[in-house]
Amino acid sequence: MKRAGTWLSEERYVPVGNRLDVALYRRLAAHPDHVALIEDGEKVTGKDLLIRVIYLCQKLRDSGVRPGDRVAVYLNRSSEFVVVILAVVFAGGSHVAIDVGDPPERTRGMLEDCDPRLVVTDRALSGRLGAGSRLPVLLMEDCAPASDSIAWEPVADLEDEPAVVIYTSGSTGAPKASLISHRAVTSRLNALQHSHRLGPSDRMVHHTACSFDMFLIEVYWPLMFGATVIVAEHGRQREPEYLDRLMRDEGVTVLYCVVSLLDLFLLAHDEDVRFDGLRAVLTGGEPLSPALVRHFQARSTASLTNLYGPSECTIYCTAWECPRDPAPDTVLIGDAVDDTVLWILDEDGRPVPDGAPGELYIGGAGLAIGYLNRPELTKGRFVPDRLGGSGGRLYRSGDLVQREPSGDLRFLGRVDRQVKIRGYRIELGEIETTAVRHGGAQQAAVTVTGSGADARMTAFVVLPGGSEATDRLRTALRERLPSYMVPATLRTVDALPLTQNGKIDRDLLAKWAAPEAMTSAPADQSAAAEQGLEDAITEIWSRILTAPDLGPDDDFFEAGGDSFKAVRAVKQLQSVLGIPISMRELLRNPTVTGLAATLDRRLR
Repeated sequence: MKRAGTWLSEERYVPVGNRLDVALYRRLAAHPDHVALIEDGEKVTGKDLLIRVIYLCQKLRDSGVRPGDRVAVYLNRSSEFVVVILAVVFAGGSHVAIDVGDPPERTRGMLEDCDPRLVVTDRALSGRLGAGSRLPVLLMEDCAPASDSIAWEPVADLEDEPAVVIYTSGSTGAPKASLISHRAVTSRLNALQHSHRLGPSDRMVHHTACSFDMFLIEVYWPLMFGATVIVAEHGRQREPEYLDRLMRDEGVTVLYCVVSLLDLFLLAHDEDVRFDGLRAVLTGGEPLSPALVRHFQARSTASLTNLYGPSECTIYCTAWECPRDPAPDTVLIGDAVDDTVLWILDEDGRPVPDGAPGELYIGGAGLAIGYLNRPELTKGRFVPDRLGGSGGRLYRSGDLVQREPSGDLRFLGRVDRQVKIRGYRIELGEIETTAVRHGGAQQAAVTVTGSGADARMTAFVVLPGGSEATDRLRTALRERLPSYMVPATLRTVDALPLTQNGKIDRDLLAKWAAPEAMTSAPADQSAAAEQGLEDAITEIWSRILTAPDLGPDDDFFEAGGDSFKAVRAVKQLQSVLGIPISMRELLRNPTVTGLAATLDRRLR
């Protein structure tokens, strides 16, 4: 692996042990006055954090949580969220963090699947769990510490027990959960600390959604090695202006963000704005382009490291620090991090020749225990290591890679139908199954066109019933899938095209889904402004979203918009109207009529 440059640190790097709970406790207890968390300007010291964590740990134990039990955490991003996930592992359990933005039915399905001993939430969110829920609930309003004790007795022999449960999209139509052990998490955090040293003067933002395992880096890594966690306000993680202000105000030095958010962050600021307060940026979750690397390096002196790895291998398993002078023409994913074994194998499970493409198999300390309640799937994806002689296991990643002469890996794509959009892992089969099972479609096939900011899902469905049936299908998808899994476009067809072998012709569907040319932007800005505010907004949005039938009450994001497209929409509107427009105005008013009303008041 390409190691990061020399990092100044107040402390010598000492690897933590194999226990997440013990490592966190020792660090916080040894530095009680160090600021561990900051939320909305409020500082929480190591001692204060321990008091809250250990009190809640005892409440969990009193509520029946025992080693091996799962505890669902259903909270907005906050210092309370951090307290709860720490308290769960301190109690000996494993936390299942569920995104409060997920549709209620999906949330209930995950809760039923993981069968938690307890759900920790607050009064405002508890109503979303459903009146018929029989799960025991612990409200945060009832968990204010009644003492300032930090005495704590750890449970024995937890190294290879689950500490974290992470749900990802599943091809069978339901999410699947990976069980991540204490040993796996601490191994990955040790690897990060070995290559990218954190110290007490460092500050890192926690802004990633809890449905994406990279949030573990943002919380556990700083706390375990003495840095400070800056908690971003819930719901504002996709606002570049807010994130920039937060990082500058709090002196953030280290940042993780998914590739598309990094691109958005740079696009949202003028070219002369620099980000030299950062000393390291970690990215990943989707392919990183050479153009984005060059764009970032022109705006910051910070190092930029590309991380790769599926959730089943705990956060990441390879890393590549992007070189400067010259910037790379090809972005690689690097080589194995500490305690990791990689094999590139052919279809028969044999190592491929040097430089030849093959499927990546991953082994080592970071492997998940397996999938929750999915023994057959676990058996199929976690296979015996018959090559290393260790008697261990390998995870079949489904990713095609090849090794470069430097020893680093190049990512080539997938061997199955899994895709990544905005860093989220999506099984297209889950969307198709949901469309048929709950949306009334007789058949469904989803395809993806474009890449990076322009990646777009189109669902082709055989669906009698006209526009009303299409509306019901779209509603069903929104009610059962997170927003990032709802296709931007639904197209009804009489029948899905087939190849000569009788399989769905997905190449032809991709051609059908290719964006059609949209009307170009008005050449004369004054003419555009004169057409009326709602018409100007509609025209710009329709062009950016490739949605010619956009209505005045359609939601920008539900119609296929994302953070990237939002930046483009705001910049084009600013150019046409001649007034500054913030991303927040679009986020708060995502319909044509709503945004027009807001902007009209400013134009009067």
